[in-house]
Amino acid sequence: MRSPNPHAEKGNHLLRGEKLFKNTVVGVLSQAIAALTAAVVQLVFIKYMIKEYLGAKNLFSNILDFLSLAELGIGLVLVYSMYQPLAEKNERKLIALTQFYKKAYRLIAGMVFGSGLLLMPFLSFFIENMDDVPHARFIFFLYLVSSASSYLFVYKQSILNADQRLYIVHLFSMIFSIVQCVLQILILVSGSRNKFFYYLIVQTVLVVLKNFLLTRKAEHLYPFLNTKEKILLTKDEKKAIYKNVFAMFNHRVGAVVLGSTDNLLISKFIGIIYCGFYGNFKMIVNLMTAFISQFFNAMLSSVGNMSALESKDTVYKTFKYLHFLSFWMYTFCTVAFIELANPVLMQILTLMGVEDVQSYGFTFPTILMIGLNFYVIGIRKVPLTFKEAMGLLWYDRYKPIVEAVINVVVSIAAIQSMGIAGIFFGTIFSMAVTSLWVEPLVLFRHGLKRSMGEFWAKEFVYLGFSGAMIALTHVADMKLVNDTLRLTGWLEILAKLGVCLILPNALIALCFCRMKEFGELFGAIGHIVFKKNKPVPVEAAQ
Repeated sequence: MRSPNPHAEKGNHLLRGEKLFKNTVVGVLSQAIAALTAAVVQLVFIKYMIKEYLGAKNLFSNILDFLSLAELGIGLVLVYSMYQPLAEKNERKLIALTQFYKKAYRLIAGMVFGSGLLLMPFLSFFIENMDDVPHARFIFFLYLVSSASSYLFVYKQSILNADQRLYIVHLFSMIFSIVQCVLQILILVSGSRNKFFYYLIVQTVLVVLKNFLLTRKAEHLYPFLNTKEKILLTKDEKKAIYKNVFAMFNHRVGAVVLGSTDNLLISKFIGIIYCGFYGNFKMIVNLMTAFISQFFNAMLSSVGNMSALESKDTVYKTFKYLHFLSFWMYTFCTVAFIELANPVLMQILTLMGVEDVQSYGFTFPTILMIGLNFYVIGIRKVPLTFKEAMGLLWYDRYKPIVEAVINVVVSIAAIQSMGIAGIFFGTIFSMAVTSLWVEPLVLFRHGLKRSMGEFWAKEFVYLGFSGAMIALTHVADMKLVNDTLRLTGWLEILAKLGVCLILPNALIALCFCRMKEFGELFGAIGHIVFKKNKPVPVEAAQ
């Protein structure tokens, strides 16, 4: 419902623009530091630890992703539940929600820990030769403690996200990322026989400490949360939460299967060492995602606020230019990954003195599939963000289950003929036949309530143009850099980087500069960055 007070509404525009700007800038900086520190630690890990430990690290992280399904997606439902009471300054409702989720998260921590203990005797199913990974079960136990303990202090932090104060969480994360990086590197380069165990203990302690301090910060900013009074949700309120949690659980299943089966299948059908090799490329993907995803994470609470206060036309205008932005960003990043991932990784490992560097690389078909997997996940981001922010979880609740089944079946079948590349092909295929069309359908039919003709026309143009940029850039790199100039080493990387920076970005700017979304996008950025005393342009345009 729109605000009856136009002046109050204008203030909301200003506040939302400033908070989005702050959340985005601090979020990008925080995640960039987190990704860079993780990359540095990963490279030091490769240098000083055996390949089997590298594979186990990635494998166990993915297994725990599956155990995290016990979280049921409650975090997102909690944030969504807080939008309305925050807008209405309904402290009693916020207290009731927080107390309800406190009990839920304590139950979740126990379920994750208990499930992990039950799974420990069966780790040999995922690792063909357990003797290749010394103390595998104890290592898994340390990972399990770290994962379960992370749920104990997070329930009060959700109000920071819902109130568009995600930058506070990012600041804490940035500090702890740096501290963890320094301590873990010192441990890895030491001569201790048990350094991997100390490496994991440091990780666990810092996760608990960060969550504890963030909880105290939330209590300071929202002192009413410290009340000892017991406030209960009504039956109808609990029913609405349970309904959303059920829907969100299905979505969590789909997300975890898409993101976490890769290493399980690699370990089972290819070998645990290759989990470590894939982990290196996953590290690069995570680095790119760190720069992009924070914008959309910051946008989530702003979209939730906007959808509660603004007209459908205003929300749709914002959706269109963000859809164009995601197409541009993910096209460029995908092109850069496909062309640069292998040579950059090889050069860095060579500089670090790692032996048998070539064994860490992947063939071009595998790199292409990893890149396309990243791209498809990326172009889903805007429709998915709007759908979640508008609370439309129920309408496609069974889609993730279908997607997960297709993913596993096709991946296992494709492994036989395509090797590792087949695993990523299965993920891409499952998203293409489900999420790519179901998520926008739900958003337009139940959220924006408008025809999808314009969306699909642009979506097919974006997809076709992205494919053309991937092919054109690869041909240019092969013909110019490799065949004509015959560059190698860092010169090859710099030349390919130049092609990746210029070719796709210049063509996108040239071909789309007259499109309305192009002007609206740069207008929005200009208003937020340089004219924060004015509302963002889509609202001002009205």
